[in-house]
Amino acid sequence: MKFDISEYQNTIYHDPQRYDDQYWWKKNDIEFWKTIYHKNKGNKILELGSGTGRLAIPLIKEGSEYTGLEISQEFCEYTKKRLQGYSTTYNIINQDFRNFNLHMKFDMIFIAFNTFLHLLTNSDASAFLQSVKQHMNKNTLLYIDIFVPNLLFLYRAKKRIKNLEYIDSQTNETIYIDEVCDYNRTNEINKITWIYYSKDKLKELKYNFTMRMYFPNTMNRLIIDSGLQISNLWGDYDLSSFNESSQLQIYECKL
Repeated sequence: MKFDISEYQNTIYHDPQRYDDQYWWKKNDIEFWKTIYHKNKGNKILELGSGTGRLAIPLIKEGSEYTGLEISQEFCEYTKKRLQGYSTTYNIINQDFRNFNLHMKFDMIFIAFNTFLHLLTNSDASAFLQSVKQHMNKNTLLYIDIFVPNLLFLYRAKKRIKNLEYIDSQTNETIYIDEVCDYNRTNEINKITWIYYSKDKLKELKYNFTMRMYFPNTMNRLIIDSGLQISNLWGDYDLSSFNESSQLQIYECKL
């Protein structure tokens, strides 16, 4: 079956299998999250923006009592099917993490792999943090994992660059993605266009989305203003301290 751009456009972000195909390479944080889980007291954990269960599986295998919150109904149903057969307690909930209340407390709460960047405004980020606080007790730790914005990358003049490639599991065809960014330095929002195409380049799909670029000083202020304390700030998954050359900013926060 060849690459059908019209069919692809309708399913690319509603089909969790295609999402997994696209992010096949994201494995470098799994050991980090397992380490963090065992660092915490208690096994009741909440992942915000849990996607297709990429991190749910290894954390459930480690013995956690896992809850995932995900806005996509399709992703939730897909994750539930993936988790069938695991004896450990788990729960997948279809809700928007910008404002949620599950009426329970957790030992560990985390938002991984740049998912926090979908909070486009300070008010959204603040509402998120207040919602999180409702689910924390005095020992709960919150973790936020995002990249450090690269100004040289953001200020390039809407240049089309190669981003990634992957194998479509439905067609067994290699799909390529190029990227064009349009960054607004006033509101720190990056308008991103991903351009999908196959080897013959006969047709292309353009997919547009936006992400907020959170710089460390903004993150520090938002977290502190929310009433949380920053207990650790790491610059990589090896738990190295954050510094001016770090590409990641990984926050550990407490009440």
